Amino acid sequence: MLIPKYFPAYLFLHILAAEHVNAWDWSLTGIYEPPFPIKPIPLFANYCQVYTMEINKTVSYLFEYPNYKDVSDLEPPRVTISSTSADESYPIIIVVQQRRSVLSWKLPLTIQSKQNSYAYHRTSRTLCTDLEDVQNPEGEHEMVISVSTSSPSNVNFSLEVVKQQNFSIKLEDEYETVITPSEPAFFLYNFSENVSSVLLEIDSPDKTCMTLSIQNISCPVFDLEHTIQYRGDWETVSSKGGIMLTRQDFPEGLYIVFDLHSDDSDCISSTVDGPEVDVSEADRKKVIRFKLNKNLNYEDYLFASLAVLLSFSSVFILSGLLLCCTRKSPETVTVSEESCTVISAGEIINPNDSVSADSSLDEEETDKSSKESKELVGTKTFLFVSDLSKKNPQAVQAKARLYFWNLLTVAVFYSLPVVQLVFTYQKVLNMSGNQDMCYYNFLCSHRLLQISDFNHVFTNIGYILLGLLFILLVYRKDAACQLHSTKGIPHHFGLYYSMGTALMMEGILSACYHICPNHSNIQFDTSFMYIIAMLSMLKIYQNRHSDINASAYTTYLVLACVIFIGMCGILNGSFIFYVVFTALHIITCFFLSLQIYYMGRWKLGFHSFKRTIIEFFTNLRAGLRHCKPMYPNRMVLLILGNACNWGLAVHLWMSNRSNFATYLLIIFMANLILYLTFYITMKLLSGERILLQPFLYIIFAVIFWGASGYFFMSRSTNWQLTPAESRTYNKSCMLLKFYDNHDIWHLISAGSMFFSFMVLLTLDDDLKDKERKLIPVF
Repeated sequence: MLIPKYFPAYLFLHILAAEHVNAWDWSLTGIYEPPFPIKPIPLFANYCQVYTMEINKTVSYLFEYPNYKDVSDLEPPRVTISSTSADESYPIIIVVQQRRSVLSWKLPLTIQSKQNSYAYHRTSRTLCTDLEDVQNPEGEHEMVISVSTSSPSNVNFSLEVVKQQNFSIKLEDEYETVITPSEPAFFLYNFSENVSSVLLEIDSPDKTCMTLSIQNISCPVFDLEHTIQYRGDWETVSSKGGIMLTRQDFPEGLYIVFDLHSDDSDCISSTVDGPEVDVSEADRKKVIRFKLNKNLNYEDYLFASLAVLLSFSSVFILSGLLLCCTRKSPETVTVSEESCTVISAGEIINPNDSVSADSSLDEEETDKSSKESKELVGTKTFLFVSDLSKKNPQAVQAKARLYFWNLLTVAVFYSLPVVQLVFTYQKVLNMSGNQDMCYYNFLCSHRLLQISDFNHVFTNIGYILLGLLFILLVYRKDAACQLHSTKGIPHHFGLYYSMGTALMMEGILSACYHICPNHSNIQFDTSFMYIIAMLSMLKIYQNRHSDINASAYTTYLVLACVIFIGMCGILNGSFIFYVVFTALHIITCFFLSLQIYYMGRWKLGFHSFKRTIIEFFTNLRAGLRHCKPMYPNRMVLLILGNACNWGLAVHLWMSNRSNFATYLLIIFMANLILYLTFYITMKLLSGERILLQPFLYIIFAVIFWGASGYFFMSRSTNWQLTPAESRTYNKSCMLLKFYDNHDIWHLISAGSMFFSFMVLLTLDDDLKDKERKLIPVF
């Protein structure tokens, strides 16, 4: 008799049949009596045979399929059922009974997306093979499928069960499958003994949205849109995707699950224009090609990491050798005694020796010198460095060192919450399995311990090491130079120390950002770039305006405002915000141009503006020859600089304005380049020269910036888009099978900034023996 064998499915049918009745009829004896008689018709079924039947509320079918014993072949049954007459009011109920599990669903299958719900009249489900069956393939694995409905009228259906081919995935082999929202698919992979991690690469000619899920070998498998996120790691994919899989996470093997979404709302951002994908039941399908490749092992990680460390270590060694050679060279020790002091081998000079341990300075004397300087400046047409370096050198040096100490304080208070936040992101990602949280290059993302993207974190070490090297070089120069000198550019090294520290902090915060890069923490990667650009421009200005440079407090207050503006642009880049920002950008450039043109003598205020306007119209009435600028070379360069900033403003309005943080950084870096170009040009026009050492640094900086710009533009992620769209930019590793384009950008841009800093440090070395009263201000 068949019924006792099928009793679980038989009882389940009776329970489902009671869904659409108003009451349950339980007798005092505890025997359940169904509200209407059900006649289950048992059938012995065969694989690869289509069964077309009709059922109603009184007739159901029980299909018994032959035992499949060879689970080691890993070809599990795949059930396909369709119906043209079933509706959502009286759906067909499918129940599949296996030895240790039951799987059920209904037809039509209703899938609810964010925007709509869709009903599918054809479904295919692969039956789960649990871990015990995989490890112990011997024994019987019987299967019974029951099909029923509570519909009062006849409902037709077609049923077919086949064995899924290529269910077990092998390394280096490419596979292809087709899925629909109601016909998901999953495959099995077991790690071999010599493989500790693999990289799953996915490619599809279709841009329809799907979810890739990696789950442990256990039943049931969550393979539908509304359940697939319940277990394991998952990510959304449109046309390209990938994920790294490790034996540590899946020691018993894993299931690779593909599920197509009913629409594309989870994969398409509102900023991307394009044709809508047809979501009709007949057309919505996706062809997937996927492949598992062996990933790197511990030795490969170690080799790639040591290669980078040795490269930067060689820079330290080379710098040390050059310094030793420079010390021993007889040509370099014949410098002015008033300018620098030669350090003999083994002699250590403390740069703070020239500054009294008691930090109290004669402020009245300093203020008096400052006022006298300003009065003198106001009466002279052409200024020299001696006119703007009358303050007490100790006071100016102490003021310059405030840049470093204030920056150190800002760095500590800024970085600690950042570290806490990004590691919380990483912890949540590891616990939830939601790979859409972080915008990695999944085709070149190497995990180490709990860090998902170790390579992009590690390559920021270049900023830290080269920043430290720059500080050491500044310290050496600081120790060798006298404070009370009347020759050369005044050497106040506080800004240089701050620049080196800012470069190190950029490496730390960029590493934090790359622990989990996304649109919410992009500012971690850019904040200290703003600081580096600002400090570099201030240092250029300080070279010839020693007494009238901005204070550390004012500088960091302005930088705080810049970071606040950047935050507003990221969170709410509205039309009004961009109008206000553009106006502020142009006005600021105009004001700074006046400051540079008048060498710091023009003050922002109504009277200064009124005097400038009156003077302009007075000269205009006197004739065009009276309108000739006092400093024509400076005027031409400043006009070109303002034109470049106007061009940046126009570009902002012509673009989609979706990446304000990068745009703000471009403004700072562009103006730094413009100001440095202005300084070098004015230096050459003034009859000064550029020595070989700074000239080589300029050449190296240009080469490195050009190379780093190329790799920066060759992006492998895009956090402005959805995670699925960002994955279309993912690229394979380029260097040592460990580093991608962005890693190379980290390594080269660190060198770019280091050489740029060295340009600023050595650019005026040709003036070290020249009296300051002969060095022009510009």
